[in-house]
Amino acid sequence: RYDFGADLPKSPAPTCSVADFGAKPNDKQDDTVAFEKALEKGGVIAIPAGEFTLSRRLFVRKPGTIILGAGATKTRLRFTKSLEDLEPSPTKNTGGTATTQWSWSGGLLSFRGSSRNGTALALAASAKRGDTKLTLVEAGAFKANQEVVLTLQGKGDDKLVRLAYAGDPGKVSKLKPPARIEMAARIASVEGATVTLTAPLLLDLPEELTPTIADAGARDDYGLRGVGFLLVTSAYRGHFKEDGWNPLEFHDVHHGWMEDLHFSGVDSGPYVSGSHVTVRRVQLEAGRPVGPGGFIGHHGVTFAGQAHRLEEFEFKGRFHHDVSFSPWTNGNVVRAGSGVDLSLDFHKQGPFANLITNVTSANGANFFACGGGVDLGLHAGAWNIFWNLKGRKGIDAPSPEFCPAQTTFVGVDIKFPRGSPL
Repeated sequence: RYDFGADLPKSPAPTCSVADFGAKPNDKQDDTVAFEKALEKGGVIAIPAGEFTLSRRLFVRKPGTIILGAGATKTRLRFTKSLEDLEPSPTKNTGGTATTQWSWSGGLLSFRGSSRNGTALALAASAKRGDTKLTLVEAGAFKANQEVVLTLQGKGDDKLVRLAYAGDPGKVSKLKPPARIEMAARIASVEGATVTLTAPLLLDLPEELTPTIADAGARDDYGLRGVGFLLVTSAYRGHFKEDGWNPLEFHDVHHGWMEDLHFSGVDSGPYVSGSHVTVRRVQLEAGRPVGPGGFIGHHGVTFAGQAHRLEEFEFKGRFHHDVSFSPWTNGNVVRAGSGVDLSLDFHKQGPFANLITNVTSANGANFFACGGGVDLGLHAGAWNIFWNLKGRKGIDAPSPEFCPAQTTFVGVDIKFPRGSPL
C-alpha cells in the first residue's frame, strides 16, 4: 500500500494546468501537445472539467508528478488511437495464437517508475516465513523506517518454484524458473548486524538461495485523481484480438496512487507493476457492445510486483480476468469491491501470500476462473488468503489446479460439486 498504509495525499494546490499550455475542453481539437508540455514540466497538474482529445501516448517521468481532474465523471480523456495503432507490437501468446503484446500490457497514459538498485547485503543465516529478525553477514548502513527489498536468487533448478508453492507446484514442464523473487519490507530497528522488520516474512529465506537485503531506492510518489477515460464505442473484438485500448499503466512504479477513476470502452484497465501502489474508487463499465462470451475486455486491474492495494472498486461488466495477479507477485491486498461476475485471476507462475477480502460478485461461478498457459504450475502459489467472498448463489469451488494446500479460505460459501470428498 502507498506509503506503508498512510492516508492518500489530499489534493494539493496545482502548480500548473493543461489549460496553461493551450488545452481546451469540449472543442474536439487535439490537446496532445498541451498535455505533453504539462507532463514535461511535472509538479501538480490540473485538468479542468470537460472532455479532452488525445492522439498520442502520454508519458509521466518526473517523480512526484500528480494529475488532478475535476472528478471521474467530469474530467474525461478520449484517446483516438490504440497502442497497436501507435506502436505496433505483434507477437503470439503461449498457445501460439497471433496477437499483440498490448493484449496484456501497456497504457496510453503511462507513468514510468525508477529502478531499485540499492547495494545488496547477504544474510548470514536462513530465516523462516513468519520471522521478523534477519542476521546479516556484516553490518550495513540500514536504519529504522528504511524501505528495503528482500531477494532470493534462482539457481536454474526448481527450488525457488517449489518454495513459492510450498512444495506443490503442480505441472511445471513449461515453466521457466524465475531468476529471482523479490519481496517488499521495512525495517523497524537495527542492532549491529541484526535487522528487525516491521512485518513477518512472507516466505522462507534459505541460505542455499542466497537471500539478500538492499535499500529499495528512490520513490516515485506519483498520483492520479478524478479522471475518466473514454476510449472506443465499437464492440469488443474478443480474447487475444485486442488492439491495445488500454488507458493507464503505472510501470515499475514504487509508491504511487490512483483514486476516483472511471474507465469506459477499454480493452484492459490499469496495469500496475512495481511496489506500494494504491488503487482506490475505480469503476469499469462496458461503454460499448459486449464481445464473444459476453465479455467487455481482457484484463480489468492487473498487479505485478509487491505490496499493492486495490479497494472500493466496481466492475459493471465482465473481463476475461477482472483482477489479475502476475507471476511471483506477493503481499498484495484486494478488498471492498464488487462486480457482476468477478474473476480473481491467479495467472500461474506462483503469485503467493496475497489477501482478498470482502469482495462480492453477483454471479459467484467464476471467482476462481483463471488464465495462464499450459503446464506453468498451479494457478496460485501458497499462502494466499480468501476471506469473506460472497456470490448471490454461492461460489463455485476452485479447480484442483488452482492452489496448493497451504491456502486459507475463511467465510467463503463454496459450492462443492456432487461427489466431492470435501
